[in-house]
Amino acid sequence: MSRITLFTDSRLPCPQRLLLTIHELGLEIKHIQEVDISKSEHKRPEFLELNPYGAVPFIRDASYNPPLMLAESRAIARYLARAYGSSDLSASLLPDPNDVVAIAKFEKAASIELTSFDAVANQLELEELFKPSWFNGETNVEKCKQLRTGIDRVVDLLDKRLKHQQFMAGDKLTVVDLFFVPYMHHLDQTVYPTLLDSRPHVRAWWRMMTSRASYKHSFSNLKV
Repeated sequence: MSRITLFTDSRLPCPQRLLLTIHELGLEIKHIQEVDISKSEHKRPEFLELNPYGAVPFIRDASYNPPLMLAESRAIARYLARAYGSSDLSASLLPDPNDVVAIAKFEKAASIELTSFDAVANQLELEELFKPSWFNGETNVEKCKQLRTGIDRVVDLLDKRLKHQQFMAGDKLTVVDLFFVPYMHHLDQTVYPTLLDSRPHVRAWWRMMTSRASYKHSFSNLKV
Protein backbone atom coordinates (compact mmCIF):
# COMPACT_ATOMS: atom_id res chain seq x y z
CA MET A 1 0.00 0.00 0.00
CA SER A 2 1.47 3.33 -1.05
CA ARG A 3 1.51 6.37 1.20
CA ILE A 4 0.28 8.61 -1.59
CA THR A 5 -2.70 10.94 -1.47
CA LEU A 6 -4.05 11.80 -4.91
CA PHE A 7 -5.98 15.02 -5.49
CA THR A 8 -7.89 14.78 -8.76
CA ASP A 9 -10.97 15.45 -10.84
CA SER A 10 -11.26 12.18 -12.72
CA ARG A 11 -13.56 13.67 -15.38
CA LEU A 12 -10.73 15.71 -16.89
CA PRO A 13 -7.94 14.71 -19.32
CA CYS A 14 -4.90 15.63 -17.22
CA PRO A 15 -6.08 13.62 -14.20
CA GLN A 16 -7.04 10.79 -16.56
CA ARG A 17 -3.42 10.55 -17.73
CA LEU A 18 -2.46 9.87 -14.16
CA LEU A 19 -5.25 7.37 -13.54
CA LEU A 20 -4.08 5.40 -16.56
CA THR A 21 -0.52 5.38 -15.28
CA ILE A 22 -1.54 4.31 -11.78
CA HIS A 23 -3.59 1.44 -13.17
CA GLU A 24 -0.82 0.31 -15.53
CA LEU A 25 1.62 0.28 -12.60
CA GLY A 26 -0.81 -1.69 -10.42
CA LEU A 27 -0.27 0.97 -7.79
CA GLU A 28 -2.81 0.91 -4.97
CA ILE A 29 -3.70 4.38 -3.73
CA LYS A 30 -6.00 4.34 -0.75
CA HIS A 31 -6.40 8.08 -0.34
CA ILE A 32 -8.04 9.76 -3.34
CA GLN A 33 -9.62 13.18 -2.92
CA GLU A 34 -11.87 14.33 -5.75
CA VAL A 35 -11.74 18.08 -6.37
CA ASP A 36 -14.64 19.46 -8.41
CA ILE A 37 -13.13 21.89 -10.91
CA SER A 38 -16.54 22.95 -12.21
CA LYS A 39 -17.33 24.29 -8.72
CA SER A 40 -13.89 25.98 -8.43
CA GLU A 41 -12.91 23.79 -5.49
CA HIS A 42 -9.32 23.96 -6.76
CA LYS A 43 -9.33 27.70 -5.96
CA ARG A 44 -10.39 27.38 -2.33
CA PRO A 45 -7.85 28.60 0.26
CA GLU A 46 -7.41 25.17 1.85
CA PHE A 47 -6.57 23.68 -1.54
CA LEU A 48 -4.21 26.50 -2.53
CA GLU A 49 -2.39 26.03 0.75
CA LEU A 50 -1.55 22.51 -0.39
CA ASN A 51 -0.96 23.35 -4.04
CA PRO A 52 -0.40 27.05 -4.79
CA TYR A 53 -0.71 26.34 -8.52
CA GLY A 54 -4.38 25.58 -7.98
CA ALA A 55 -4.56 22.63 -10.35
CA VAL A 56 -5.23 18.93 -10.38
CA PRO A 57 -3.90 16.35 -10.39
CA PHE A 58 -1.27 16.54 -7.73
CA ILE A 59 0.03 14.08 -5.16
CA ARG A 60 1.33 14.04 -1.64
CA ASP A 61 3.74 11.15 -1.09
CA ALA A 62 4.29 10.65 2.63
CA SER A 63 7.07 8.14 2.01
CA TYR A 64 9.44 11.07 2.49
CA ASN A 65 10.09 13.52 5.30
CA PRO A 66 8.92 16.11 4.53
CA PRO A 67 6.31 14.60 2.18
CA LEU A 68 6.83 15.09 -1.54
CA MET A 69 4.22 17.43 -3.05
CA LEU A 70 4.17 17.09 -6.83
CA ALA A 71 1.94 18.66 -9.50
CA GLU A 72 1.71 18.36 -13.31
CA SER A 73 0.29 15.11 -14.66
CA ARG A 74 3.22 14.21 -16.90
CA ALA A 75 5.79 14.86 -14.18
CA ILE A 76 3.80 12.79 -11.69
CA ALA A 77 3.43 9.93 -14.18
CA ARG A 78 7.18 9.88 -14.81
CA TYR A 79 7.85 9.98 -11.07
CA LEU A 80 5.46 7.13 -10.28
CA ALA A 81 6.86 5.00 -13.10
CA ARG A 82 10.39 5.57 -11.80
CA ALA A 83 9.62 5.20 -8.09
CA TYR A 84 7.01 2.45 -8.17
CA GLY A 85 7.33 0.83 -11.59
CA SER A 86 8.69 -2.55 -12.59
CA SER A 87 12.42 -3.22 -12.32
CA ASP A 88 12.03 -5.35 -15.45
CA LEU A 89 13.06 -2.95 -18.23
CA SER A 90 10.84 -4.71 -20.77
CA ALA A 91 7.81 -4.01 -18.55
CA SER A 92 8.82 -0.53 -17.42
CA LEU A 93 6.79 2.44 -18.62
CA LEU A 94 10.06 4.35 -19.11
CA PRO A 95 12.93 3.80 -21.55
CA ASP A 96 16.03 1.86 -20.54
CA PRO A 97 18.14 4.46 -18.66
CA ASN A 98 21.27 2.99 -20.26
CA ASP A 99 19.96 3.16 -23.83
CA VAL A 100 20.53 6.66 -25.15
CA VAL A 101 18.67 5.93 -28.40
CA ALA A 102 15.58 4.70 -26.54
CA ILE A 103 15.72 7.78 -24.30
CA ALA A 104 16.00 10.07 -27.34
CA LYS A 105 12.98 8.44 -29.00
CA PHE A 106 11.04 8.69 -25.76
CA GLU A 107 11.83 12.39 -25.32
CA LYS A 108 10.95 13.12 -28.95
CA ALA A 109 7.57 11.39 -28.57
CA ALA A 110 6.94 13.23 -25.30
CA SER A 111 7.70 16.56 -26.99
CA ILE A 112 5.37 15.76 -29.90
CA GLU A 113 2.55 14.96 -27.49
CA LEU A 114 3.01 18.15 -25.48
CA THR A 115 3.84 20.75 -28.14
CA SER A 116 1.97 19.42 -31.18
CA PHE A 117 -0.90 17.09 -30.18
CA ASP A 118 -1.95 18.60 -26.85
CA ALA A 119 -1.59 22.14 -28.17
CA VAL A 120 -4.48 21.64 -30.60
CA ALA A 121 -6.49 18.77 -29.05
CA ASN A 122 -6.71 20.60 -25.73
CA GLN A 123 -8.11 23.76 -27.30
CA LEU A 124 -10.45 21.95 -29.69
CA GLU A 125 -12.01 19.94 -26.88
CA LEU A 126 -12.27 23.02 -24.68
CA GLU A 127 -14.21 24.80 -27.41
CA GLU A 128 -16.45 21.94 -28.54
CA LEU A 129 -16.88 19.87 -25.40
CA PHE A 130 -15.92 21.43 -22.07
CA LYS A 131 -16.89 25.05 -22.70
CA PRO A 132 -20.53 24.31 -23.63
CA SER A 133 -21.05 21.41 -21.20
CA TRP A 134 -19.27 22.85 -18.14
CA PHE A 135 -19.21 26.61 -18.44
CA ASN A 136 -22.29 27.48 -20.51
CA GLY A 137 -19.92 29.04 -23.00
CA GLU A 138 -20.33 29.54 -26.73
CA THR A 139 -18.12 27.57 -29.10
CA ASN A 140 -15.90 29.68 -31.37
CA VAL A 141 -16.73 28.02 -34.69
CA GLU A 142 -14.03 29.78 -36.70
CA LYS A 143 -11.36 28.87 -34.17
CA CYS A 144 -12.52 25.24 -34.25
CA LYS A 145 -12.07 25.10 -38.03
CA GLN A 146 -8.44 26.12 -37.60
CA LEU A 147 -7.95 23.67 -34.74
CA ARG A 148 -9.39 20.81 -36.80
CA THR A 149 -6.92 21.60 -39.56
CA GLY A 150 -4.18 21.54 -36.94
CA ILE A 151 -5.24 18.20 -35.44
CA ASP A 152 -5.47 16.68 -38.94
CA ARG A 153 -1.90 17.72 -39.60
CA VAL A 154 -0.60 16.30 -36.32
CA VAL A 155 -2.42 12.99 -36.63
CA ASP A 156 -1.17 12.58 -40.20
CA LEU A 157 2.38 12.87 -38.86
CA LEU A 158 1.60 10.39 -36.06
CA ASP A 159 0.26 7.97 -38.66
CA LYS A 160 3.56 8.10 -40.54
CA ARG A 161 5.44 7.60 -37.27
CA LEU A 162 3.38 4.58 -36.25
CA LYS A 163 3.85 2.93 -39.64
CA HIS A 164 7.27 1.82 -38.44
CA GLN A 165 6.67 1.16 -34.72
CA GLN A 166 3.92 -0.13 -32.44
CA PHE A 167 3.95 2.60 -29.84
CA MET A 168 4.62 6.32 -29.73
CA ALA A 169 8.16 6.01 -28.37
CA GLY A 170 9.16 2.75 -30.06
CA ASP A 171 8.26 -0.91 -29.69
CA LYS A 172 7.00 -0.95 -26.10
CA LEU A 173 4.32 0.86 -24.15
CA THR A 174 5.54 3.90 -22.20
CA VAL A 175 3.91 6.70 -20.27
CA VAL A 176 3.98 8.76 -23.47
CA ASP A 177 1.29 6.53 -24.98
CA LEU A 178 -0.80 7.16 -21.86
CA PHE A 179 -0.26 10.91 -22.25
CA PHE A 180 -2.03 10.80 -25.64
CA VAL A 181 -5.00 8.71 -24.51
CA PRO A 182 -7.38 11.15 -22.71
CA TYR A 183 -7.63 13.74 -25.48
CA MET A 184 -7.70 11.00 -28.12
CA HIS A 185 -10.60 9.42 -26.24
CA HIS A 186 -12.67 12.60 -26.36
CA LEU A 187 -11.78 13.19 -30.00
CA ASP A 188 -12.77 9.66 -30.94
CA GLN A 189 -15.92 9.47 -28.85
CA THR A 190 -17.36 12.97 -29.13
CA VAL A 191 -15.49 15.80 -30.78
CA TYR A 192 -14.08 14.28 -33.99
CA PRO A 193 -15.18 10.63 -34.37
CA THR A 194 -14.02 10.36 -38.01
CA LEU A 195 -10.49 11.53 -37.20
CA LEU A 196 -8.89 8.08 -37.47
CA ASP A 197 -10.86 6.81 -40.47
CA SER A 198 -8.04 7.53 -42.93
CA ARG A 199 -5.16 7.00 -40.50
CA PRO A 200 -4.75 3.19 -40.29
CA HIS A 201 -1.60 3.15 -38.17
CA VAL A 202 -2.95 5.51 -35.53
CA ARG A 203 -6.19 3.55 -35.61
CA ALA A 204 -4.28 0.29 -34.95
CA TRP A 205 -2.44 1.93 -32.04
CA TRP A 206 -5.74 3.26 -30.70
CA ARG A 207 -7.31 -0.20 -30.81
CA MET A 208 -4.42 -1.50 -28.74
CA MET A 209 -4.79 1.29 -26.21
CA THR A 210 -8.56 0.96 -25.86
CA SER A 211 -8.25 -2.80 -25.35
CA ARG A 212 -6.08 -2.32 -22.26
CA ALA A 213 -7.54 -2.80 -18.80
CA SER A 214 -6.27 0.64 -17.77
CA TYR A 215 -8.38 2.32 -20.48
CA LYS A 216 -11.49 0.34 -19.65
CA HIS A 217 -11.06 1.07 -15.95
CA SER A 218 -10.56 4.81 -16.50
CA PHE A 219 -13.17 5.51 -19.18
CA SER A 220 -15.91 2.86 -19.04
CA ASN A 221 -18.18 4.93 -16.79
CA LEU A 222 -16.91 8.38 -17.68
CA LYS A 223 -19.43 11.20 -17.95
CA VAL A 224 -18.31 14.70 -18.92
